[in-house]
Amino acid sequence: MQQLFPAIGETKPQYRFPEFENDGDWEIKELKKLGKLINGLTYSPKDVRKQGLLVLRSSNVQNGRILLDDCVYVRTDINGANLSSPDDILICVRNGSKRLIGKNAIIPDGLPLATHGAFMTMFRANNPSFVFQLFQTESYKYQVKADLGATINSINGKNFIKYEFAVPKNPKEQQKIADCLSSADNLIHAQTTKIKNLKNHKKGLMQQLFPNINEVVV
Repeated sequence: MQQLFPAIGETKPQYRFPEFENDGDWEIKELKKLGKLINGLTYSPKDVRKQGLLVLRSSNVQNGRILLDDCVYVRTDINGANLSSPDDILICVRNGSKRLIGKNAIIPDGLPLATHGAFMTMFRANNPSFVFQLFQTESYKYQVKADLGATINSINGKNFIKYEFAVPKNPKEQQKIADCLSSADNLIHAQTTKIKNLKNHKKGLMQQLFPNINEVVV
């Protein structure tokens, strides 16, 4: 991945797909040129329901994917909710843990009706799959870290949209990079899931193969 994107301060990657080698340097663009930010919802405990409008929070973002293991719902007629759309990028912009600031995931197809909480923001990108990969780069991580400072555990939206990235001028090159890295992400996810399932299977076997401590005869 580091070879497919220019190093910080540069406009040419180490590796380029052959068909784009003569396309020239990438151009530096502020994030606001690549899409728009969508603010999160502020709600109170009285708005919470057992079912209703899903509110996405930082706990729903795990390893670049949306997980629904820990869900909060609010009433569907609440004011100020900006609904999520497939391919929006959910970003954690405020959290008690500084290491979680900036983590992000793409909204998948088939997600229940959802919005996002005030400690999150949504980026609606012109080319979502490419911008998502920009958000995995060292350049992104560097700018997030610089934005936080020593004590502040939040990213200011006005600063966030001024983040700068080197971007290929040719949309086809953007998509080629996004497709390549997305395929790798999917493979990693599939293998991670397989390993998790195998560990659970092993755990189940061990519980059957060894007696419970209370069943041991002395």
